[in-house]
This record gives sequence, C-alpha cells and structure tokens, in this order.
Amino acid sequence: MSVSVEQEAFEMPSDNKKVLLKIDDVNLHSCGVFSNVYRGNLREPCEKKIAIKKTWPEKGERNFEFIFLTGRERVKHKNIIQMNYAFSHNYGNKICESYVFDYMPNTLYDVIKLTLNDLDIRLYTWQIFAGLKYLEEHCVVHRDLKPVNILIDHDSGNLKISDFGSSKALVRNKQNNHYQVTRFYRPPELLLKSTDYDWTVDIWSAGCCVAEMIRKNVVFPGRDSAHQMKLYCRCFGVPSDSEMKAMKAEDTLDLDVVKYEKGCGLKKLLADSTAEQITFLNRVLVYSPAKRLKGPELLKDEFFKPLFKSGATRSNDIPISSIITPSDYKQATEPENSTVSKRFALISLYKKPTALQGIPICEKSTSFENIPNRRSTLIPKEQKMARDQKSKEDLSREEIVGKRQLGNKDKSDEKIIVKKLGSNEKSSYNQKTQR
Repeated sequence: MSVSVEQEAFEMPSDNKKVLLKIDDVNLHSCGVFSNVYRGNLREPCEKKIAIKKTWPEKGERNFEFIFLTGRERVKHKNIIQMNYAFSHNYGNKICESYVFDYMPNTLYDVIKLTLNDLDIRLYTWQIFAGLKYLEEHCVVHRDLKPVNILIDHDSGNLKISDFGSSKALVRNKQNNHYQVTRFYRPPELLLKSTDYDWTVDIWSAGCCVAEMIRKNVVFPGRDSAHQMKLYCRCFGVPSDSEMKAMKAEDTLDLDVVKYEKGCGLKKLLADSTAEQITFLNRVLVYSPAKRLKGPELLKDEFFKPLFKSGATRSNDIPISSIITPSDYKQATEPENSTVSKRFALISLYKKPTALQGIPICEKSTSFENIPNRRSTLIPKEQKMARDQKSKEDLSREEIVGKRQLGNKDKSDEKIIVKKLGSNEKSSYNQKTQR
C-alpha cells in the first residue's frame, strides 16, 4: 500500500528551519533490527526520489548517526550519504526519529548479483575507500560496513556509504566495544575481543566486500565467531605472535585452527579473480591493522590505474571522469587533513549532550499514520533480541547479526513475526534475512 504524506520537518543542516514536505507514493522499502526504510517521491519543496529511515533510539541514548550526518562544521563528501531533512514523532512513551535522504536504487548486495566487469569492480572499490578515508579524517569508524550498507546507483556508477547506526567517534586511549560489525565482515581483532582498535577495522570489512564483488557470494560465511576466525586462518594462515600483539587480542586462538598454519590463500576462494585483484586484496586483508593498505596510498595504488586512463568509459558509455572527477581524485589522494576535520570530531561528536540535542517533536500528520510503522514490523521483538545478545558479548555461539540473521532458537519467533506482516513487508523482510 502506498500513501501520500504532508509532513513538517527540519531542513538539515540548519538552525531549526522548518519546511513542509509533500511526499507521494510512500511505500515500505525494507525493515531490519533497528530501523525501517521507506521510499517515496518528494513533490515539495523540490522534486526528487527520497528514502525515509525511521528509527527508535532508546530513551536517553545519543544518536550518533544524526549528530554526524547533520554536522555543519564538516564538508560533505560525495561517497557518504547526506541527510536532507529530519522529523520526529511521539508513539506512546517512545520517540520515533525519521531521516530523509536522496534515494539510491541499489545496494552493493543487489549489484553483486549482476555480472560486474573488472572496471566497475575497481570503480566501486575506489569509491568505498575514498569514503573511508574521509571518515578516518573525521575520527569516525563505521563498524558495520557490508554490502547492504553501501548504496549504489548502478546506472550512474555513484556509490555512498550509509547506515551510521553502529558508528562512533574514536578517541585515543578510550576503550571500544568489540562486539561490532556483521560477522562475515568482522575483522580478526574484533573476533579476538580487542577493545583498543581504530578505523582500520573498516578497511578489513571493505576488503571482504571487494572480495565478494569478485566471487559474487560471501567469502567468509562463519557460523559463529569461532568459525569465522577459523575461516580466516584457513585462508591466511594462523596469525603469528607479533600479529596477535598488533591486533591487541584479548582472547586466545581456538586450538582447532592451528592446523591451518600456512593457509590456502585467497586465490583458492576467488577462482575467477585476476592476479591484480589478488595482489590488491593481499595488501588490504592483513592481520596487523597498521599494515593494511589504506588512505592516499591505497587510492593511488596501481590497481586503480585503468580508471584514470584517458578516455576510460563504463560499458554504458559513461566516462569514469564524470564519476570520479579530477577534483575528487586530488582530494582523496592528498594527505589526511589533521586540523579542520579532526577539530570537528573532537568538538562536535564529543561535546556534552544537552536537553535540546536531537530532533524537536514535529506536528504529526495523520496521513503518515497510514504507513506501516514499528508496531506492524519485526522491530520490537528483534530489537530486544539484538540488544540482549550484544550485552552477552558473544559468550554464546548463536548471534544476532546486523539486519540479516537470527539465532536458531528464535526461528519460531521469526515465523510469528513474518506471519503478521503484509505481503510487501514479507518480501522485504525475507530479502534481508536471507542475507
């Protein structure tokens, strides 16, 4: 069911400037553990396709995604999703926050199903790492980089990193939660329960996404954290003592992985890969976080040389230079800006929360009530399950992973929830949980 909406909202970023959004053809697009996403056609104040993300932060919980994406002190980046508007509603004793973004028709998960040519793999890889370089400059670690959180317009070739719900600003000597990142993309240091990590956890996750583009399927589909580490050791060998120290591991290796001392290598898992692809990934998927290829050095790597040849064009005749402009390349390959951007991170992301922080309550439109909301999706039960599981810090071998996977013992709950969904919502739910 699609509806039309007139919704009061705040323009972002702004000093509480209100606008009236007129949106047609609003439909549920997807639903997950912590949020629902809708799509629609914005008619006023401008015309374009939009996505609306509805989320329910816990009482008193600071929403990092909102703070980061609305920061006025930072320069926007074309490979990071930008928030256009925001509004909030009261639902009983809960507050629902809604964020409005430009609509991107595909995710990397969708595009991986296609037959990507070598140039497109390089194009999307470059844009992912350009976005990560920007996050590093702002002391931000994403902590849930995976194909469904990478938005793509495959026709135009543009890519944006999205979903900053698990992100945080990193501060030196401040410990972090190791139970982060969807398991298939979780770096080894987090599997080994390190709490002293940096943004290079995203580099590992991005490398897994690139490998998935080549293989067209998940490369390391671990059943649980121990099995995930076993798959890494089977491929890359058992980490040495110096590598364990570099990862600041708090946990020891399972004795079952010792037999993979040398590892089979990536080529065995990526049969259709080229020598250049394997060489590149072997510099990214490295146990020692500090040795992972990253930043300007990565973005100038020989692997990307075909993108910047004169006249390089995609198969649909779009020039690469219109997607990655000379200005984009110059900005991405310059040394990290350690002054202005990191000033934003320290001042804006770690300032003391105030009573006014967040989105003021907006006038609620009755038409918006017709859109399926939290009570008719899987949010309530699955959100509690995910939060409870995170608090256990992976002590059990059944994990609730991101927006994709439920523990076996909760399959009966899953069936009950799906039964209550409408046909369109079932389709969206099934698509997500299959991943």
